[in-house]
Amino acid sequence: MLLSHKAICLLMALTLSSPLGVRAELDWATLNSTREVTQAEWLQLQLSVLGLKLSYPAYRINLKLTEDSAIEFTFVASSGMAEHLTEDLDKREADEVISYHAQGISDQIETLIRDEFPDLGSSFDSRQDIRGQFLGPGEKWDDPPREIGTWLENKFSWGR
Repeated sequence: MLLSHKAICLLMALTLSSPLGVRAELDWATLNSTREVTQAEWLQLQLSVLGLKLSYPAYRINLKLTEDSAIEFTFVASSGMAEHLTEDLDKREADEVISYHAQGISDQIETLIRDEFPDLGSSFDSRQDIRGQFLGPGEKWDDPPREIGTWLENKFSWGR
């Protein structure tokens, strides 16, 4: 019995140290099969990826397709950036910075629609089809985010 135990251990050691490794359990044929995805599902996936690409350490961007077929972004500023926008800069300068970010997000969405969704491109109007919200951290650690302002019809408006 001791010999067979040694043989099993040796076999396991050879298997684990083999350069081929262990085969994956995902079926290659299934991975290569086609799958039906609606335009809305594909757009939502593309928006999620775009939001990740547009995010930086100072802010996070979430993009989603709403139930009323608009594209909505949420721009969550870090505490440092939110303070800079709401306390350090005067309102005109802050408005320019925020509008710059919102317009950049809008331009990226328009490019995505034009390049990846040509059927939607002809009826797409960024003034009506894109809206957003700018948020910063709450006052205390466990407070919900506070609204900085909104982006609607290609214009920024300050929150409460």
